[in-house]
Amino acid sequence: MRKSWLWLVALACSAAAADACDDQGTIQLPFQDGGPESSTAFDSSTPFEAGMFVDSAAPPEGGGDAEAGVAPPSRLLLSYNGAASSELVAFGLQSKAVDGRMTYQDYLGLAYVGSTAPWLLEQSTDIVARLDAQQPWVVDSSWNVAMNDLTDAGYAQSYSDPQAVIVNAGTKAYVLRYNRNLIGIIDTSTVVDGGVPMAPIDLSSQVQAAGDGYVQPVAGVYVAAQQRVYILLGNINRNDVVDDGYDLLCAATTPTVIAIDTMNDTLVDLNGAAPGDGWPLVGYNPIQGPGALAYDPVTGASGRLLILEAGCNTADADGGAGALVKREVESLDLSAGTATELLDLTAQAFPGGLTYISASQAIVHLDTAYLWNPTTTTLGAAIPNAPDSFVYDGVGNLLGVNSNYGADGGFEGYAVVSVAVPAGTVTNLGSNPFTLTDGFVGGVALWPAP
Repeated sequence: MRKSWLWLVALACSAAAADACDDQGTIQLPFQDGGPESSTAFDSSTPFEAGMFVDSAAPPEGGGDAEAGVAPPSRLLLSYNGAASSELVAFGLQSKAVDGRMTYQDYLGLAYVGSTAPWLLEQSTDIVARLDAQQPWVVDSSWNVAMNDLTDAGYAQSYSDPQAVIVNAGTKAYVLRYNRNLIGIIDTSTVVDGGVPMAPIDLSSQVQAAGDGYVQPVAGVYVAAQQRVYILLGNINRNDVVDDGYDLLCAATTPTVIAIDTMNDTLVDLNGAAPGDGWPLVGYNPIQGPGALAYDPVTGASGRLLILEAGCNTADADGGAGALVKREVESLDLSAGTATELLDLTAQAFPGGLTYISASQAIVHLDTAYLWNPTTTTLGAAIPNAPDSFVYDGVGNLLGVNSNYGADGGFEGYAVVSVAVPAGTVTNLGSNPFTLTDGFVGGVALWPAP
């Protein structure tokens, strides 16, 4: 029987973290509240410590967006999470070398690529940092998004866990925090060191009675033609687990998609007289991170959203984990507000992400990468030699990181590779980009975005 694991943090499993992973890539976190009492906090008064950066001793003046007329070099932003600190590596696709790196005092974090700038999410220390477009290992501006909504109610966590920074066409960005019910709004036109969000958007009205007190925003997308940000809310109950927290049971809750009117930063009432303001979905337990949600602008009158969900387990008579259900990709029509299952994944491994290429081309990351035509209900062929952690480059290749093993099965390091789609031809780009050795690969992003 396949089971659904409670995906507390969206992380990729690597050989360095093999002891903490099960056979489907689930990572068991050592601290339920996000870390020990003595975990190091970000000191916003001295964020640019000597030796933190390679190739740049201090942040440049000016904004982090790409300079007018100067296209940034294509670089992989590789995240590595260690026991006490993490590392961001900018690996150049032209140089085929590490162009720069930074370390930061957070054992959870990863790069997040927006349309105009790359970002660093320091998740257990509540920091979102905009990175310089030309040197994405240098912090240009930073905001502390802890805010004032930490409570002991429900599934209380000591850190807010920022998941995404959604930038609209103006100078605002919406910061989604998985462990809180307020969305932070930051002014991206400013250059600040340890800034704070402007007036928040309160999602507490969207909390469902059978949930754990939080709505769990996991991903979002800005649709310029509608002047809306659509946000995916998980609405799971993280208390409703068995088997030491590995198996998430199905609660009487429903994931939803809500919309923010970016002209006035208010919630749009999408569902009329029904409870809350969002459209209900048919799956359960959306994965965390940008791979949970994709916008298809050409299908339907107003486009549609594609949503990847890990599912949940029904409860056996004795309260244990029963059958896995609701693991799927579903479609949400943005005109009618109706959700439909597109791809049943209950016989598949825990999902890692969905990459939208076109209305008829997508990649689904399960135990490996699979091709999928979103106009069909059948998973396509596996892509041979897909990297352990990867991003699609927009021109027919998976770029990412593989773990290398010796003849005796021992871990020997990492390879940075390019894999052609669909043939699976491997091109080695580099090796061992990280200096930390006590953790695992936390994510792979590509800047500029394809």
